[in-house]
Amino acid sequence: MITLLLILYTVIAAGLGYYLVRHQNKRFLTFDPTTSATVRHIARYGGGLMLLVAIGSAITIFYQSTVVIALVLASGCLIMMAIGLLLISFM
Repeated sequence: MITLLLILYTVIAAGLGYYLVRHQNKRFLTFDPTTSATVRHIARYGGGLMLLVAIGSAITIFYQSTVVIALVLASGCLIMMAIGLLLISFM
């Protein structure tokens, strides 16, 4: 069961990371990275970090260590929380 949930988490993290990296030069949601360099940096680094989390999550699917799974899940949650908190200041 945990393996299926990790696969789902990997797909979600990779999708979010890809979306943020892809939209660092065009509008997404209500944000315009072309007018604000800070939004562009948040999208670039946040998306890159989420892609790294997705890679780490894919590795933990095969490794199956509880500690590593917890670290990957916690780091993904912290990164997405930071992205959300940073972007909310531009609304």
